[in-house]
Amino acid sequence: MSESDNLKRKDEVTARLAHHVRKLPHLIEHIYRELLILLHRRGIASIDTIQDEVRVRLGQESVEASTDPNLAERDRWDEAERQLVESVTREYAREHLSLLDIDDLINLIIKREEVQSLDNVTNRPNVTFRELADQVQRFCELPLGETLLPPAEVLGTRVALTRHLLSDQLEFIGIAKNHLMIRDFDDITRRIVGSDDAMGRIGGKAGGMILAHRILANAEENKDPFLPVAMPESYYLRSDVVLDFLRLNRLDEYQSQKYKDVDDLTREYPLIRGVFRNGDFPLKIIHGLRKILENIGLHPLIVRSSSLLEDRFGTAFSGKYASFFLANQGSLEQRLRALLGAIAEVYASVLSPDPIVYRREHHLLDYVEEMAVLIQKVVGVKIGNYFLPSFAGVAFSRNEYRWSPRIKRDDGLVRLVMGLGTRAVDRSGPEYPRMVALGAPTLRTESTVQEIKRYAQQTLDVIDLKKNRLRSVRCHDVLEQSMDIAMLDRIVSVQRDSELYAPAGHYIDADPADLYITFDKLLRATPFAQRVRDMLSTLEDAYGAPVDMEFASDGQHFYVLQCRTQSQALDAGTVEIPEDIPEDKIIFNAQRYVRTGLVHGIAHIVYVDPSAYDAIPTRQRRVALARLIGRINHKLQRRSFILVGPGRWGSNDVGLGVPVRYADINHCRMLIEVARDRNGFVPEVSFGTHFFQDLVEADIHYLPLYPDITPNRFNEEFLLRSHNCLKEIAPDDSDFEDLLHVIDIPRIADGATLSIAMDGESDRAVAWLNKA
Repeated sequence: MSESDNLKRKDEVTARLAHHVRKLPHLIEHIYRELLILLHRRGIASIDTIQDEVRVRLGQESVEASTDPNLAERDRWDEAERQLVESVTREYAREHLSLLDIDDLINLIIKREEVQSLDNVTNRPNVTFRELADQVQRFCELPLGETLLPPAEVLGTRVALTRHLLSDQLEFIGIAKNHLMIRDFDDITRRIVGSDDAMGRIGGKAGGMILAHRILANAEENKDPFLPVAMPESYYLRSDVVLDFLRLNRLDEYQSQKYKDVDDLTREYPLIRGVFRNGDFPLKIIHGLRKILENIGLHPLIVRSSSLLEDRFGTAFSGKYASFFLANQGSLEQRLRALLGAIAEVYASVLSPDPIVYRREHHLLDYVEEMAVLIQKVVGVKIGNYFLPSFAGVAFSRNEYRWSPRIKRDDGLVRLVMGLGTRAVDRSGPEYPRMVALGAPTLRTESTVQEIKRYAQQTLDVIDLKKNRLRSVRCHDVLEQSMDIAMLDRIVSVQRDSELYAPAGHYIDADPADLYITFDKLLRATPFAQRVRDMLSTLEDAYGAPVDMEFASDGQHFYVLQCRTQSQALDAGTVEIPEDIPEDKIIFNAQRYVRTGLVHGIAHIVYVDPSAYDAIPTRQRRVALARLIGRINHKLQRRSFILVGPGRWGSNDVGLGVPVRYADINHCRMLIEVARDRNGFVPEVSFGTHFFQDLVEADIHYLPLYPDITPNRFNEEFLLRSHNCLKEIAPDDSDFEDLLHVIDIPRIADGATLSIAMDGESDRAVAWLNKA
């Protein structure tokens, strides 16, 4: 640098420092203190050096540092010394610092002041949302600068903001404080709907989504990954709004519902839903929601539960609360009515039997549950009259469903579907999602082309924009409207000459009827599987535990929809199958999709006859059977019985299995699904669904049976001809005796009980009468 340029720099530094001092007179001492520290840290001039220079200028002797710990090293500065210290500091700054150094230092000082102000606000016992939001937004209006505040100076603020706005669970806070920046809360506060003079949180589902997105976004910063991570445009109805809703509509009395028995909950819930759906909302909330709809326009929405208890460590509440897709078509007032109705039904779902029973089992009944609501734009694009994502699914760090020795538990698993992800997490429809073992993504459960075609997904969940609702439609019906779907060539395979082929290029010249959803090209020709595997690993490292993550993609981005710790089955250790069981004591065995476990002391079998169930003429009768099973579930001794029935327990489609809910099965020890060729019932190995998560958390074992596959055994005669004690347990429901068989095993087997041994390593299981 030339002498003239250097002189110019010095003058600019002097002028800039003087400008900041004039502009911030209340921070003068702080500014000079930080300048001293900066000079000291850079080795330009230590604080002692500057102080000695000041003493020399004042005609005083330098003071040697004392080695006596009982003596102060130096006297405090008087006013003359203080002014001269500032002057000398300015001289050193002029000589050695740049304009950027000065601006960054001032920015850091102002940040510290704002953080302190934010701390003061967050530590108030009754701080309001508006006070907190204004202070956050004020901090975020500051320029970023080159120098960040040290983590130790902001962690407390991050903790306080997380506790006020997201979650009060310590495990969540402990993770969030290391990843969520103060600036992240600026966007959150601008998207919150609620009273300015109150305070509430955005709930577990919203908090988990935000945290997971931030963790992944940080991990891929300055990278160009396949399908960059994103988060849907989201808005948050705070948890305290539900309390305003209850008070406004005089519904506080329903807060006591949680203490009623399951039968009362089941009987009264339909009425509660109706009452809530027609309730009024505070005018300020309506105004806020109307503004959201004005901003979003006619884009489809999903209204999701996000309770304070949801997605917490140890209590996932998978599928317990309601969520609703809204096509969001029509006039603004029509769309607003639909949105208010959906929010009210989410509120009502707090009082449904399943979450209350779940809370009771996890000792959370006395917790004051407040329901926040997450309002999001649905991920996807318009295809003709339909709106849908290219694909969606749910991913798991741990794979409990291993159909080959090549599959490792720690590699993780994905349930992948085309269209909306409801088919990945719910048990609906006769088809299957694509199950992807992330360590061996091309390894399939099917062994032939015919099997692949038979079990391929054929129905998509979509938003029908014309009919203004969620619908399930055939895949070829969607593709006949348009095949302009991002990544379609990587989702489908083309049938030709009885074989399936991945499309050679992006353009597909084939009849939609000849296309099958396989995801083969996505898994073979892209880094998708490794990408998801890396994401799960990143999240697991941050959470310190395995996770599951729901996602969707429009073909351009990977949208994180939900993230929580993964429920895991207890380690059963090694289980050996007894080889010396007498033939007449075996009730059934299995050699497919077996997970390791050992169950002894089963006193009752509750059996639904597949043939009789298939003959039920009405949906109402099938639903009534499910509720009867629920009543038996609560009458029999806890963990002393197993449920055995056709197809898919808990399916949304009553034609595929008994439509039980969590509250109908939570006391059983094991759930068994029977596939009989003659009845057409096919169990879906349900790992990854909300239903399966319930089984894992409740420590309920699961087993599919295929009686018609040799050499499997299934003693149906024992189940159908043994004494049926249904009439004794539920005398008012004796008309179900032809459908439901309740077998008291010790009573008919000379005191024996049922034992079931399952060895996942050899893929074998056996159930036998055991008098040991």
